[in-house]
Amino acid sequence: MDFPTPPGIDFLRLLEFPLERVPDKTAFVDDAGSVTFAELDRRANGLARHFLELGLAPGERVATVLPNGIPFVLAEIATLRAGLVKVPLNIRFHREEVLYALADCRPRVLICGPSLAAEVEARRERVPSLERILVVGGSFESASAAAEGTAAEGAAVRWPHPPGAPILLRYTGGTTGRPKGIVHTAESFLAIHLDVLRELAIPGDEVALHLGHLSHGLNFMWAAWYAQGATQILRERFDPAAVWRDLAGYGVTYTYMVPTMIHRLLEADDGSLGAVALRSFLYASAPMPVPLLRRAIARFGPIFTQVYTLSEAPVITTIMRPEEHLEIEGRCGPRLGSCGRPVVTMDLRLVDEAGREVEEGAVGEIAVRSTNCMAGYWELPEETVATLVGGWVMTGDMARRDEAGFLYLVDRKKDIIITGAFNVWPKEVETVLYRHPAVDQCAVVGVPDPEWGEIIKAYVVLKPGAAASAEELVGLCREHLADYKKPRQIAFVAALPLSPVGKISRKDLRERAAGEAGA
Repeated sequence: MDFPTPPGIDFLRLLEFPLERVPDKTAFVDDAGSVTFAELDRRANGLARHFLELGLAPGERVATVLPNGIPFVLAEIATLRAGLVKVPLNIRFHREEVLYALADCRPRVLICGPSLAAEVEARRERVPSLERILVVGGSFESASAAAEGTAAEGAAVRWPHPPGAPILLRYTGGTTGRPKGIVHTAESFLAIHLDVLRELAIPGDEVALHLGHLSHGLNFMWAAWYAQGATQILRERFDPAAVWRDLAGYGVTYTYMVPTMIHRLLEADDGSLGAVALRSFLYASAPMPVPLLRRAIARFGPIFTQVYTLSEAPVITTIMRPEEHLEIEGRCGPRLGSCGRPVVTMDLRLVDEAGREVEEGAVGEIAVRSTNCMAGYWELPEETVATLVGGWVMTGDMARRDEAGFLYLVDRKKDIIITGAFNVWPKEVETVLYRHPAVDQCAVVGVPDPEWGEIIKAYVVLKPGAAASAEELVGLCREHLADYKKPRQIAFVAALPLSPVGKISRKDLRERAAGEAGA
């Protein structure tokens, strides 16, 4: 016999959960103040009503370019309540990237600060779809009361997204060209957040500190919201000294950082402030150098969780839990370089160029299949077909897997260096350079060369007061790597360039290296 399909819960049900349990608890603290769950819900409902008064229909886009803060969350909730598609753009995007993304996704409303509002208004012809700019923190267009979240009380707005409908349009950082809009549907969005709830198990008594930008669109903010009302601290900028004050002053129990933030946090540690309440430290977004990870564990204890993910197949693709970071004799020294194992909802393979699964220990491209995967790239059918192959997301990340199923990222497929017909993965060389006690940070790129095709160049930041010569570093690589893998050029620099999401930008270094080679 046939059984009817039971209705599932929608994402809005998760948003409503803490309102029933802890409406008067502080939900968020930002640089300007704080707000309870009930107050934030009331204000978000007012903004959602304003969207409807403007004539926005379910499925239309609302773009935001805002720093971490309560207005960002308010705009997100209002957009979801009204059945609209949220397009959170990174505050660190270049203005041209912002204008490109706006023209691409054609929003009717933009919510942003006064400076960007004026720039977009001056170039309004490039975004003909845009009808209204709502300004947070300024007087542009009279700083709409709705944008400040103070619209009058009214009936609750609740327009769940229908099955298969877009709910999130997340633009990549544009590191390989123009930003691409990654589309997630109501189903993938719900599955992603249920994954985070299960895997991270954030309890309601957490005090969570957000330092990665919320514009990623897929993060643990919502999971902390659902968790019977964890209090969350939102900061606009990463200031290591301020982070230490937050950790101590607010009794932060949970935080997430990218490796470059952890590095800067440890560099700013003068021992005067502690983090005694901290019990969960999540890191992701880029591989963590093992020396830095050991140093962090020594400072904060065995509380680290690593997550590997990408926007096309978020938000926890693999996970390495705190107990898996423990260095047990004969087992876990090398494992600190792992990004963990796939979670239960992720089907993951390592494949070669022909799509065949590689043997244990061999390097292959990570391919992922899950309900969490994107529906495709916004209005880019060819790119979608190239990335979604037979239902599998081809990540462009190369990795190997050990006998216990732990994955080890080798590098991005596009970052491979081909020198004299030999393939070299930059991360392999960087790992050796990090063995030198004077090396603080490093990045390796390929430089065009008429004889070898490419040669290997390393950009190195030394620790304060430390010294090392190019000959020393090349000699170290010669001790541990095949001769063709050693850098032919070493450049000592004061800092390495970062992408909008805080990763070391090899793209910028490749451009710099090419310019230096042609000088």
